[in-house]
Amino acid sequence: MSLEVSIKKRLGSFVLSSEFTLEEGVFALLGPSGSGKSLTLKCIAGIEKPDNGRIVLDGRVLFDSRERINLPPQKRHVGYMFQDYALFPTMTVKENIMAGMRGDGIKDRVSAYIKRFRLEGHEGSLPAQLSGGQKQRVAMARMLAAEPELILMDEPFSALDNELKWELENETEEVFRESGKKVIFVSHDRVEAYRLCGSFAGIHEGTVGAVHPIKDLEEDIRKNISLMEGLL
Repeated sequence: MSLEVSIKKRLGSFVLSSEFTLEEGVFALLGPSGSGKSLTLKCIAGIEKPDNGRIVLDGRVLFDSRERINLPPQKRHVGYMFQDYALFPTMTVKENIMAGMRGDGIKDRVSAYIKRFRLEGHEGSLPAQLSGGQKQRVAMARMLAAEPELILMDEPFSALDNELKWELENETEEVFRESGKKVIFVSHDRVEAYRLCGSFAGIHEGTVGAVHPIKDLEEDIRKNISLMEGLL
C-alpha cells in the first residue's frame, strides 16, 4: 500500500519537481513559504493538474500524463484539509460533515463524528459562529466522514495560538493513530512535524529531497531549543 508521486508543474518562473514514494504512516513535507508544499498537495488532490508525470495511490492511477489519465478530485478518494479549513459558510456543522458522506446510515455516522470531535450543541451552528478550534474539528470530521484513502493536511495549525495549537496537535495525533490512514502533513515547523509524523522530506524551491525517518530531526530540534534558551 503506497503513494507514488513523480510530477512536474510550472507556474510562471516557478517549477515544481516533486518525486517521492510513501508507504503507511504520517509523512511530513517541510519547507518555507513558496517552496511548493501546497502545490504538491493540490496536484495529488486533483485541484491542480501537473504538466507531466504520474501519481499512483495503492495501485490506482490518479494521474498519468502519457496515458492521459486525470481523475477528478471527487474520484480520487483523497481528503484535503486546507489552512483556512474551507468550510461551507452557509451550511451548519452537521451539514458540513454530511457533505462528503456516502452510503447508508448517514444520520448515525454524523452523530458519531459530532460526538467524537466534541461538537455536541453546535450541530446547527454556522462556521462564522464557531471558534478556530471548533472550525478545525468540523473540518477534520468532514474530511474523515468522506472515508478517504489518503489524508492531506496543509499547515492546519498555522492560524492558532500556542495553547490551542498544542491541544489540537494532541487530538490530531490521536485521529491519525485511530484512522490508520496514510497522511501527508505540510508544515514549516520541524517541532510540529516531529510530534506528529514518522518520516519527512524537505522541499526547497520546488524540489523535494530524500525521505528520512523523523528521528533525523532530533539534533536540529535540540540545537534550536538550546539556541532559544541561550537568548532568554
